[in-house]
Amino acid sequence: MIKAVIFDYGGVLKTAHRLSDDIPTIFNVSQEEVKNQQENAAPLFSLLQRSLIEEDEFWKRYSELIKKSVPKNCGELARKLYEKSLVFYPETTGFVKKLRKAKIKAAVLSNIIELQADIIRKNSGYEGFDVVVLSCEEKLEKPKPEIYLLASKRLGVKSEECIFIDDKKENISTAESLGMRTVAADSPGQVIKDVSNIINSENGETI
Repeated sequence: MIKAVIFDYGGVLKTAHRLSDDIPTIFNVSQEEVKNQQENAAPLFSLLQRSLIEEDEFWKRYSELIKKSVPKNCGELARKLYEKSLVFYPETTGFVKKLRKAKIKAAVLSNIIELQADIIRKNSGYEGFDVVVLSCEEKLEKPKPEIYLLASKRLGVKSEECIFIDDKKENISTAESLGMRTVAADSPGQVIKDVSNIINSENGETI
């Protein structure tokens, strides 16, 4: 029986937008330069997502990586760019309310940096969920199994009683290995349809 639905955030509940998308604007470099350093920069982004380095240290290390000076007020610019990109999907946010009305719990499980989480909170983006688990607060990130298990534990349900939704294959693979039912997110309508079908099949009731 399905007792909870765990949502990734970017690409599921809102537009997919990451800090790396804004790096060309912040550092005044081409998208190609950023792409060329993607593999080398990945560990640095991971550290920031888990709050294992301060934001100022991230900017310093990234500037050294691409051999550019740290821009003035880069943190402030990053915040403005992220807030400008923040568009919630009304279909999926409305679906969360529908789930909870049907006595099915809802959670967020998101890899995210602190500055972005603060902006989402300011815009009430985490309201209406039973549990919110963020990499920047837990010092863990997907696809590590521990953070999925933390989400299900806080929900008070077993892994196999959850549906997990994400737009990244590697994150879905871990959820499947833990016995969760999964939905690969492509569009709000598709997510709602697939989640509803699983609940209808597993619980014998229409959502």
